[in-house]
Amino acid sequence: MYFFIPSGIPRGRYVVYMGLTKAAWIWIHSRAGILMVIFVVFHLILHWKWIVCTTKSFFTKGKTNDAVCERDKVTNETRQEKYEEKRLEKSNKKS
Repeated sequence: MYFFIPSGIPRGRYVVYMGLTKAAWIWIHSRAGILMVIFVVFHLILHWKWIVCTTKSFFTKGKTNDAVCERDKVTNETRQEKYEEKRLEKSNKKS
């Protein structure tokens, strides 16, 4: 941190650091903060289903689990299909 923000910089409006004034640094800091908030909101919107599903499954542990994630649903359906195929193969072999 010392190499980027050395101590002893005089305070004031027109102090120049790395070629930019204090006002320019404040502008960059403000815009970067606003951009970060926009990215976080966008990220939450993209992953909202996962957030809801994980939260529901976390709070419904031990109870009847009505909250089934799409991924788990697909996995369970795939397992069920495989189980049915194996059962049919076994019944065909017996016949």
